[in-house]
Amino acid sequence: MADPAPHLHPDPATLPPVAIGDIHGRLDLLDAALAAFTGRHIVLLGDYVDRGPDSAQVIARVRELVESGRATALRGNHDQMLINATLHGHGHAIWEMNGGDTTTDSYDGDHAALLADAQWMDEHLLPHTTIGSTLYAHAMRPHPTDSDSDDHLWGRPDGETPFHPLPPGVTHSVHGHTVMRYGPVPLQLNDGTVAWFIDTGAVFSGELTALDTATWTPTTIQLPAPHHTQVTP
Repeated sequence: MADPAPHLHPDPATLPPVAIGDIHGRLDLLDAALAAFTGRHIVLLGDYVDRGPDSAQVIARVRELVESGRATALRGNHDQMLINATLHGHGHAIWEMNGGDTTTDSYDGDHAALLADAQWMDEHLLPHTTIGSTLYAHAMRPHPTDSDSDDHLWGRPDGETPFHPLPPGVTHSVHGHTVMRYGPVPLQLNDGTVAWFIDTGAVFSGELTALDTATWTPTTIQLPAPHHTQVTP
């Protein structure tokens, strides 16, 4: 018998995406978030590596998701540090100081695999993306002309980085990068747009936030931190 009200049960794949905050080597949290939103398109906000125990495995999962069409993956500042250190030969010390050593350890000495993943990341991770009326970027909104050098990677909502205007027709933006210690935060801006910040420090707190942009409802995925997680902020 046909569903008498199919509009009440929309195909999950047709709904606006679910955004997932910074993962930092926590494959367990990523997999739990994916299981909570079966069939939904996912926007991953970046920072897949460093500090947590399973960076190599997280990148393998991200590659699967992107290549199957299930996810759109953005580039975070930690991902850029990995790319710079491994492919471009600069910034290696700063990457190591920020958790790069745990990423290297997760490859169990397979440097060729690390280089292959870095190359894939450099070719496939987007600086930002707009889907429907929502812009997604790792750290802050990019300038509409992309004239800012790295606000989308390194900026913070602390008054030092401006909230650049969104493109016409775009009303929301979603970001990770800056840890919201008391839960995800939507900022209502003077121009009437809203900027969500959903990084809840998964690698430290054991709490990964997923934001359903169909309803603007955040969900907290919570698991204990593994004993070998690096806990230096």
